[in-house]
Formats: sequence, C-alpha cells, structure tokens
Amino acid sequence: MSETRNIDPRTLKRREALIDAARELFCEHGLSGTTLEMITAEAGGSRRTIYELFGNKDGVFEAVIRNCTGRVVAVMADLELSQMPLRAALIHFGETLMTLLTTPETIRYMRLFLSEVPRFPHLGKVFYESGLMSGRRIITSYFERQMEEGNFPKSDPKQAAVFFTSLLKADYDFRQMTYVGWEPHAKDLHAHVIAAVDMFLRGYGIDPAKVDQKTPAQA
Repeated sequence: MSETRNIDPRTLKRREALIDAARELFCEHGLSGTTLEMITAEAGGSRRTIYELFGNKDGVFEAVIRNCTGRVVAVMADLELSQMPLRAALIHFGETLMTLLTTPETIRYMRLFLSEVPRFPHLGKVFYESGLMSGRRIITSYFERQMEEGNFPKSDPKQAAVFFTSLLKADYDFRQMTYVGWEPHAKDLHAHVIAAVDMFLRGYGIDPAKVDQKTPAQA
C-alpha cells in the first residue's frame, strides 16, 4: 500500500496528511491505542479513505514506518561522496548519518517501531529493510566503486559496510533509547565519527594520515 505513483495529487496530499497525523498519534498512544477515528479526526477524510489508501490500520503503520525511514535514506542518498577523498567522504557520510540517527525525533520513532515488533513481526522486517538495509546499500555501493577505482582494498563491500556502520553507530542509538533525555553533544559526535572512520581505515590496512594523499595501490 506504499505505492504512490498512480495516485492523483489531491489524494497524495490527503495520504501524506493521514500519515503525518497517524505518526504523532502512534507515538503518543501506540499502535493498539490509536483508532482510525482518531486519525481521521486529526487529518480529515474517512475510514473508507484509509481502507482505499492503506488497507487497514496496520497498513497505515507500515506507511508511517516507510515515511520515517525514507526521510533518512533520502538524505543519505543525496550525499555527493564520489568526488571527495576517501577519508573525507567517510567522515561526511558518518556525521550526516549520526546527526540524523541521534535527533530526538528519530529516537522517538525508533522507540515506537521497536515496541510494536513483538506483536507485528512483519512490521519489524519493514523497519529493518526500509531503514537500516537501505542506508547500508548506499555505503555498500560507495565501497564497491572505491574498490573498482583502486582507492580501497579489494574485499567484500557488504561486509565493509557492516563494519563501518557498526563502528559509527556504536551504542549511541541504544543509549538514547534507554537514557531518556540524553543527547550527544555535536563536538563529541564529531570526534566519535573521526575516531570510527580512522579505526575502520586502519582495520583495512590504510593509514588515515596518507589515504587522502595517495591510493592504497600507490602507497
């Protein structure tokens, strides 16, 4: 029910309004505590509109998940990394990702989605595939290009993406979800990203101090 290519502009606008209203209601009341009447009272429309656009309330929740994760993925997909030196590109990617993942809004949505996973395993898969895996595919493609161009050692690009994103995320998102009210300071996040990038490069035999001056093949 997330397909929007064949929806006319007015219906698409109504769909977006329903998603926006549902997102806030789900965060406040949870999936089980939110009714279709509450959503339509907030955004307008009717139960019939919801059925036509989303199928049912679970369909609305899935659309909310895709909407939230899609925003993060869209920002990451728009990053211009190919013309940047390797280390600078990884730092830029890392700082952008961690800034997005540690906003109070993102943490709020993550708490919501994860709280519903035990009751709705399918939605957990949607969250994982549309969020984490979509973002990981972006950096995987970047590593593939860097390997082809000789700027990064030949290896498994998917595994490199897993290692890199794991180092970046560390325990920041988990700490924020459990330490209510805690947020990392920008300078600490910046220092963490640089440390993670340099550790990642060293793990692949690349000297961070030299990587932007010559390719591994030239070193």
